[in-house]
Amino acid sequence: MRNRSIHTGKTPPLALRYQSTGHVERSEIPHHSIGKRDRETGLDYRLARFYDSDVARFLSGDPLTNKFPWQSPYTTMDNNPINMIDPTGMAAEPVYDLEGNHLGNTAEGFTGEVLIYSGDKNVNFSLMTAEDAKKMDGVDRYDNLRSTLSNDAKSNIWTNIASHFEGQQIYDLTFSMANLEDGKIHYGGSGSWTSSWRLGEGKGKISGSDKYGYETTVENVASSIIVHEWYSHIMKENRDNMKSHRLAYKNVINYKAIWNNTTDTYKGFNMRALRKYTQSETGRTKVDPLYLNLFNKYHKKY
Repeated sequence: MRNRSIHTGKTPPLALRYQSTGHVERSEIPHHSIGKRDRETGLDYRLARFYDSDVARFLSGDPLTNKFPWQSPYTTMDNNPINMIDPTGMAAEPVYDLEGNHLGNTAEGFTGEVLIYSGDKNVNFSLMTAEDAKKMDGVDRYDNLRSTLSNDAKSNIWTNIASHFEGQQIYDLTFSMANLEDGKIHYGGSGSWTSSWRLGEGKGKISGSDKYGYETTVENVASSIIVHEWYSHIMKENRDNMKSHRLAYKNVINYKAIWNNTTDTYKGFNMRALRKYTQSETGRTKVDPLYLNLFNKYHKKY
């Protein structure tokens, strides 16, 4: 796209490179005018997902890609941004048994709240909605049964959720269970989710303690395991002693393909954590301007 210049009287012209839907490449704007670019990651915010102008591509798929299966999820506006605009950028449930084996999904697909079936009937959950499934004898929410599920069952459920994202593009990397110790998510650790790795190897161990305070949904769990622990900690080595843990929370928020379907409670948890690590790692008492609206909207939800 051509550069445009703005002239106001005798003021020197300011070169701005306009992008789709009027977005501006902020790298050419004075510091005080930065609004839609995250200075630490260099990504441009496009409301539903982030765009990397250095490689000229979106870093996550279009959240509405299931409605347009004929085109790549990494395009925008039907590949015609000159004549079209996208001003906004923009509950099903899996069922497991008491051992954590995946029994199937309700009619809506593999997304949303995790359900547990304790009965002994052979049920085809795909023929019923999530609400109908919840009315069945022996079906309950994972979060209502936490104290009765074994550690192995929880590990099996988390592993199954993560495995459904095998091959998913997470920013510049492709997620693979082969990068994880024993090819699974372990139970244990002192935090909600923990990870360990050897520097530079791109492999590590992820464990969960089941102590998180948000709902157990496919998206909440996948976001924590894959974007936060696998991508940010293991692959990119964002960590406390490098004062870069806050970037893990930014990565979670910026990966809209999953973030947009997480719960408000989960969003609140991440916004609070982002402020905490922003303060401890940079001394700033507020989240960056790009995240301020999200913080104000969700931090009281957790």
